[in-house]
Amino acid sequence: MKKYFQQYRRRSNMALFLVLGGIFAAVGVFGLFFVQPIAWGIAAIAFGVLLAVLPQFAVFARCGFRGADFVYRRAGIPRRIPAREIGAAVVCIYDEYRQWKGFVPATFAGQSGPITLPALVLLRGGEAIEEELDLCDTRMNTCAVFRKRVIASAPLDFDLLRELYESDFAGRFYVSEYIYELYKPGFEQLFGEDGRVVVYDRIPQAVKKRLKMD
Repeated sequence: MKKYFQQYRRRSNMALFLVLGGIFAAVGVFGLFFVQPIAWGIAAIAFGVLLAVLPQFAVFARCGFRGADFVYRRAGIPRRIPAREIGAAVVCIYDEYRQWKGFVPATFAGQSGPITLPALVLLRGGEAIEEELDLCDTRMNTCAVFRKRVIASAPLDFDLLRELYESDFAGRFYVSEYIYELYKPGFEQLFGEDGRVVVYDRIPQAVKKRLKMD
């Protein structure tokens, strides 16, 4: 089973929690000598250790296919779901939290400059997915719109997308127009003329229906 990371900036996030945990632990050690009761110092040390260690399970979470099941981690806890029970796959812009900047699109270096990293968001089945896609240009927007139906999200790896395509997954692939044009050769090679692939844009479905009526 090939595993794929669910987070992109792993080293920087790992360092962030280690530093924050170390600060609390250092404050706790200081409190053992200068603060009474010493329970405050012990509590600060314990909190610092937990802050440094526990988030790493989410930072380095990985996903992939094991037989007919898709296995992943959510909040650091291992989970699995049969591929046939996945309702839809949304491919959009991968964004991530940056200190002082909020959620911003992630990029990597290309020959002609920075290239936007795509994301894969897996959803449970249900109605009205296409009616909300105009809001789903980024990973976090997609997770916010379908928050009760999100299974997992990860930076898009075409090997993972291929495994999903060749699995028992019977839902549709919704690919944002921006990402589709950016990686068009890869999508065409993988999907061909498959009717399950829907390319969506930022125009709401209600507006499109009115335009068709006119």
